[in-house]
Amino acid sequence: MIGKPQGLTSGQSAAKSSFDLASMGPRLIWWGTFALLGFTVFYPCLVLVINSFKADGNITFANYVTLFRDPAILTSMTNSLKVVVPSTIIATILGVLLAWIVARTNIRGKKIWQTLLATPYLIPPFVGAISWTYLLGPVGLINGWYMDIFQQTEPLVDIYSMSGMVFVMSIYGYTIPYIVVLPAIQKIDASVEEASRISGASVLRTMKDITLPLISPAILGGMLLLFMNLLADFGIPAVLGSPNDINLMTTQIYQTIINVDKPNSLQIAAANSMLLALFGIIGLQLYQKIIKSSKYVVVSGKHPSGEKTSLGSWKAPVYVFLIIIIFVTTVAPICAAIFTSLLKAFGAPNSWSNLTFRNYEMIFEIESVRRAVMNSFSLAAIAGFVIAVLGLLLSYMIIRGKMFGSQLVESLVAIPYAVPGTIVGLAMILAFVNPVPIVGWNLYSTYMILLVAYLARFMNLGLQTISGAMAQIHPSLEEASRISGASQMRAFWDIMIPLLRPSFYASFFLVLMPALGEITLSSLLWSVNNETIGVVVFSAQEEGKVALTAALAVLLILFVTVTNIILKIVSKGRIGL
Repeated sequence: MIGKPQGLTSGQSAAKSSFDLASMGPRLIWWGTFALLGFTVFYPCLVLVINSFKADGNITFANYVTLFRDPAILTSMTNSLKVVVPSTIIATILGVLLAWIVARTNIRGKKIWQTLLATPYLIPPFVGAISWTYLLGPVGLINGWYMDIFQQTEPLVDIYSMSGMVFVMSIYGYTIPYIVVLPAIQKIDASVEEASRISGASVLRTMKDITLPLISPAILGGMLLLFMNLLADFGIPAVLGSPNDINLMTTQIYQTIINVDKPNSLQIAAANSMLLALFGIIGLQLYQKIIKSSKYVVVSGKHPSGEKTSLGSWKAPVYVFLIIIIFVTTVAPICAAIFTSLLKAFGAPNSWSNLTFRNYEMIFEIESVRRAVMNSFSLAAIAGFVIAVLGLLLSYMIIRGKMFGSQLVESLVAIPYAVPGTIVGLAMILAFVNPVPIVGWNLYSTYMILLVAYLARFMNLGLQTISGAMAQIHPSLEEASRISGASQMRAFWDIMIPLLRPSFYASFFLVLMPALGEITLSSLLWSVNNETIGVVVFSAQEEGKVALTAALAVLLILFVTVTNIILKIVSKGRIGL
């Protein structure tokens, strides 16, 4: 009897093919994403490092020697420390104090104060700096009133100075330690503080001996994040320092890049960038160690409870203090921007005849401005969507799949966010000034180089947002689906996607907000027909078009505010200010 041929039946073959496809799918997605990160992050970083050692076509340390011989570069390093260190200290003290007032005292309207005090985080720093020039510039409103009332010829305050930069960085930087420290204070079991006060300790003694030690990891983390953020800031030094030739490291790198007459300028800027990037990478490592520290954590399964600290006779002064903070950080600059945007001529006597809506009409009439608005929205939307999708896939494969190279991927994603945007922009220039090797793509001076830069810069936001939510979903939900016969892909689609949908939306909007007001990357990578809102605002400010700049700034603040409101709605209040 002739036996049946050995092998698989057609049904078995189809099942095996389906199984192979299902098992290969995640790997193909993983390696595809890995390749994308290599193109957008690793390749530009590698080119940047190589160029920092290149001079006249040779590999040399000459560029690094130049760093410590060029007086302008040395001065920029010193200026950065003179501005960033005091700004970090002032803003951290302010942020921690405000977080303590909101979380641990009996002040009324906590939710309202909590939101209002975080609002400056929504305002792009360079827009905040521009708004303050309308108040404290040589012909600003406050200086103008001062000179008119007291018959003075010199302004009261010079905002275009290092002290001006410290002031603006402090009032917009405090939101970082405030946002970081506030949840840590809210999680402290209030009974610990109550025990201290029952024992006879004063409010200040309790805060010094109990509260501050418990939240010290959060304070250190917030301070470190703030220091990195301020050191990397380009907008505030560009607006307030450049007019008087006061350069910090970021603006010095920018000046070196655009100085095409200087020999080897891009390579010298690359070497300077390496020094600045070193601060960012070390800071990132320290921050990760701090947030993983549990040395001062109080573990409690109960919701923080207990009587809040009574302000007593300090209640009125505290309310006044909070109102002043909100007025200085939000109300005054925004009102100044709105008022300036309605002027026919900035610096002319304030009267009804000098008011007009013409500046807003011009926004929609000037072709470059209309184009910039469209470019910014399309770049922000595309980058937000792509990053949200990639963040979803990467988070799943890192947390659930534990794929090979997960730590490398997380590092690649974190680096462009940890280092200043000036460095990321320079890396993109050096990487794509010539056609991409092998494939021959020409990205320089195109819309695509901006998109690649945005993807690299903001990828970490998407990954961290979705990773945090995914880590809270118990694996047993997927296991139940797999036991019922669903493939890994089907379990991901049916179980994880619905649960992570709010975080997906949040990731999209968290990228959209900073991307709309992005200035650092755009100022280096923009080209004709590829302007962004940030570039147009910055250019109008440099050209002295004060009223038009104010109108654009108001429009940008409105965009970001509306985006934040949408973010709160889609995340059901879990994310957003």
